[in-house]
Amino acid sequence: MRGERVVTPSAPKLRQVLSLLAVQANSVTRVDQLVEELWEESPPQSALTTVQTYIYQLRKLLKLDDKPAAYRSSGGPSPALLSHPGGYVLQLPDLESIDANQFEQLARRGRQELLGAHVESAAEVFRTALALWRGGFLEGVATGPLLYSHSTRLEELRRTVLALRIEADLQLGRHQEIIGELTSLVNAEPTREDFSAKLMIALYRSGRRADALGVYQRIRAALVDELGLDPAAELRRLHQLMLEADPELDLPGDPTAPVTEGRVVISPARPGRPAPAQLPAEVVDFVGRQAELDAFSHALTGPDIQGLRVVNVVGRPGIGKSAFVARAGRAVRERFPDGQLHVDLTGGDGRPMPVRQVLVGMLKAIGADEADVPHNVAEAALMFRSWTADRRLLVVLDKAVTADSLRHLVPSGSGCALVVLSRVPVDALAGALRLRLPVLTVAESVRLLANIVGEQRVSRELDAAENLAELTDRLPLALRAVGAKLAGRPGWHLSRMVVRMADERNRLNELSYGGFDVFGQLAEAYQTLTARQRWVFRRLASTDGLTAGELAERASLGGPAVLGVLDELVDADLVEEGDGEEPRYSVPALVRLVGLSGMLGSSWWRRTTGRDSG
Repeated sequence: MRGERVVTPSAPKLRQVLSLLAVQANSVTRVDQLVEELWEESPPQSALTTVQTYIYQLRKLLKLDDKPAAYRSSGGPSPALLSHPGGYVLQLPDLESIDANQFEQLARRGRQELLGAHVESAAEVFRTALALWRGGFLEGVATGPLLYSHSTRLEELRRTVLALRIEADLQLGRHQEIIGELTSLVNAEPTREDFSAKLMIALYRSGRRADALGVYQRIRAALVDELGLDPAAELRRLHQLMLEADPELDLPGDPTAPVTEGRVVISPARPGRPAPAQLPAEVVDFVGRQAELDAFSHALTGPDIQGLRVVNVVGRPGIGKSAFVARAGRAVRERFPDGQLHVDLTGGDGRPMPVRQVLVGMLKAIGADEADVPHNVAEAALMFRSWTADRRLLVVLDKAVTADSLRHLVPSGSGCALVVLSRVPVDALAGALRLRLPVLTVAESVRLLANIVGEQRVSRELDAAENLAELTDRLPLALRAVGAKLAGRPGWHLSRMVVRMADERNRLNELSYGGFDVFGQLAEAYQTLTARQRWVFRRLASTDGLTAGELAERASLGGPAVLGVLDELVDADLVEEGDGEEPRYSVPALVRLVGLSGMLGSSWWRRTTGRDSG
């Protein structure tokens, strides 16, 4: 609006350009992103000129200057549409005035209120956030792949906020008030288990146990008929508790107990302060890993294991370590009633978190006051051991880098368990089960693709799906990147993606999509290698596989030195070792492309391999 006049563009593509600039406000929207959004894979020859024309029209229609607000000669800050090398920036001085941004801020605040046990306040914050939705996101705007991605993300966040608001209402004893709303939600999404679970609890607490059990039977039938699945373990447990009229289902006496996102809280695990339940949400499309899940479960709960149980989950970036531990940890959490802690040992800037900061966070979660935690790291570690000595606690430490910091973070109780996720094995973990996650099988990879893009699309092009599995190295992160792109383009054949990925020089570009940055994660692992490791790695990566002796000759190094480096690269899961007395070593395809990025097709490549990269 400008005064009383609506100035929103009426032309569909002009609205589309403005929408993409707005959702990426104050950051660069590249020209190639605008072209992809408007025309996807079939841009006209005049695409760049047309984009420039649209920018000109927006500046004229909305009175937007191509000059930063800070350099205006008069008046306060106002929006501007700036040219930038390679793209454009829609500069908005007040991003908080955008309702989508307000919604995300309120969603974060609501979560903080829940974590702080302010359930009444959280429910109101969530209501305020949901009230900002007056229709669908970008309603009336045609969406290409980029806007579709933004729209899908916000819609999923809206559904999460709605679920949390309902859960907060359950904690506040408003079960009768929300039965109608929950019934509508369950009818709209008959296979969504969390809404059905909430409706079951609301009905049960309203004295309608038969109706609650009927909801379970309906969702069980829907899951079996539509997806061939049984209800999740938590929903089955809720059903069993209702059959037994277990007092655990009664409304908790303390309505301010924190609500754990992603699950229905039935009652606190122990009197007083609720036990922490920090395991991340399970990945819905998780497949395979049954042997590893069984080994994990036995290592943490087996009767033959004495004292502290320790598991070190290792594997290359993108192999799905975090998703695996989320699934495996939730399956055994009942054995750790004093809580489950989950700590990311790497901060947002990629640097290791200070050890004392990690200790403070864990101690606060299990009931200690921050003011009581000593400033000395060693003394803080002793306090952590004292607090965990008589508890049954599961501690998960993600992205571990050095063994030195881990020694301060180990719980001391014999009923505790420690799970460490790392790219390379952590040798300092005495008595640990080392669980290396392999890539998925071809069948599991195809099933994962089917979960993302749909069974029918995959069954129609099974050969193409299997080719995609091989082109992605059967790496879950890479498969999800491909699946996300195909899901956003329902008209594409899977064989089209196979053709695009067949060129090695283009493959990694195809695998960086929708937040799935395969190249970035693998490159981060490669960057940690020493100069000698890179020297050996590149010589090996330029071949289809070599023995240690053959590689020593190529790398101009002694045999023992090459064997030592190969052991390090195998531990880092960047090199695969064959069987036999004189095994051959090889580099997985995607890891190889990262290590040789920018070198494929170069004179070095042709000289080293005797062939072109194609």
